[in-house]
Amino acid sequence: MIKNISAKRAALFLWHWLLTGFFLGTLTLTGPVRWATNYTRGAGWSPAAEKLLVLAFIGALAAVSLLLARLLTLRTEAAAGRRRYALPGLSLALFAVALGAWMNPKLMIDSGMKTSSDAYAGAEFVFGPYPEAARLAELKSEGYTGVVSLLSRAVVPFEPMLLNTEIAAAGEAGVELIHIPMLPWVSSNDHVEARLKELLARGGRYYVHCYLGKDRVNVFRSMLVSLSEDARVSGAPPGSARSLRDIKSFERGEITALAPDVFFTPYPTDEEYFGYLLNGTVKSVASLLNPDNPEDLPWIKKEEAIAAKHRLTLVNYPWNTMEKAEKEKAVKEISAMEKPLVIHAFISRSGESSDFVETYRRGKQR
Repeated sequence: MIKNISAKRAALFLWHWLLTGFFLGTLTLTGPVRWATNYTRGAGWSPAAEKLLVLAFIGALAAVSLLLARLLTLRTEAAAGRRRYALPGLSLALFAVALGAWMNPKLMIDSGMKTSSDAYAGAEFVFGPYPEAARLAELKSEGYTGVVSLLSRAVVPFEPMLLNTEIAAAGEAGVELIHIPMLPWVSSNDHVEARLKELLARGGRYYVHCYLGKDRVNVFRSMLVSLSEDARVSGAPPGSARSLRDIKSFERGEITALAPDVFFTPYPTDEEYFGYLLNGTVKSVASLLNPDNPEDLPWIKKEEAIAAKHRLTLVNYPWNTMEKAEKEKAVKEISAMEKPLVIHAFISRSGESSDFVETYRRGKQR
C-alpha cells in the first residue's frame, strides 16, 4: 500500500490511522450504527443479523480509515516546512474531538432513557444515566446516601477516565462514591452479589448507573430484586431493557411466542443471556437438553451456574428421552411456571424443538 516503507513512514501512517480511525469510529457508532441497530431491533431482527450489519459497518470503517491514513501520510510527506506538521496536527485534533465526545456521556447516552427506583426494607435504589458534576451535587442535596458506579476500568479508553472524573466530582460534592465494577457480559461479575448484600444491610438511598444504561443497570437491578423478598418496584426497568418481544430470533435460531410471556428459543449465547434473560424481564427457564448426553452436559452445567448466581428459576426436562405421557406432563408443569418464561433446546430447527412446540400447542388446545 505504501512503497519503500521506512520506520518513520510506518510511524506516520499509524499516527494518522489510529487517530483518525478513532474519530471515524466514533462518528460511525453514534450515527449509522446507532440508527441501524435502532431500526433492526424495532423490526425484530435477530442479534446475529444485527451483528452482521454492525460488522459490515466495521469493515467499511476499516477500509475508509486505511485509505484516509494512506492519503494523509502521502500528503504529509509531500508537504514542505511547517506545513508538514499541519496534517498530523489535524489528526490529533480529530482524536481529541472524539475523545471529548466519549467523555461527555450526554452525547452518547440514549436521550429516551428514564430513571426508575426499587424500594427495600431500609434501602432504595434509583437507576439512571451517568451523573455529571452538577447532578452529583443535586444528589447530595436530595439526601442520597451514595452513588453506585458500575463503570469498569476494563472498558477502555473512556470508562477509566470517566470513573476518575466521577471520583473527583463526587469528592467535591461531598457524596460517597461506591464503585462496583461490572463488565457488560454474563461472566466476570462474581463479586457483585456480596457488595449488594452489604448495601441492603446498610440501608439508605443510592443512585446507580453504568455508561449507556442499557444492560448492566438492569442486571444489577435484577440481582437486587432476587436478593430481597420485599422489593417494591416502581416504573419500568431502567434504560429501556431489551425484551424477547422485540426480536424474532437468537443466533442459534428463531424465537417462537407460544403464549403471552412464553417464548421458545434456542440456547442463548452469553450476550443474549445477559441482554435478554438476566435483565429482569424473564422469571423462569426450562431447558430441554439431556444431562446424559456428553455434548449437552457442559451447556447444562454452565446454565445452572448462571441461574444460581442470578437466582433465576431453572428446570430441566431431557425431552428426547421422555415418553409421550411424560412429555404431556412436562408441558403442564412448564406451563405452570412463573412468567415471563423461556423454554429452549439447543437450536430451534430440530426434531426435538418441533416436537416440543407441537406438544405444547396440543396441550393448550385441550
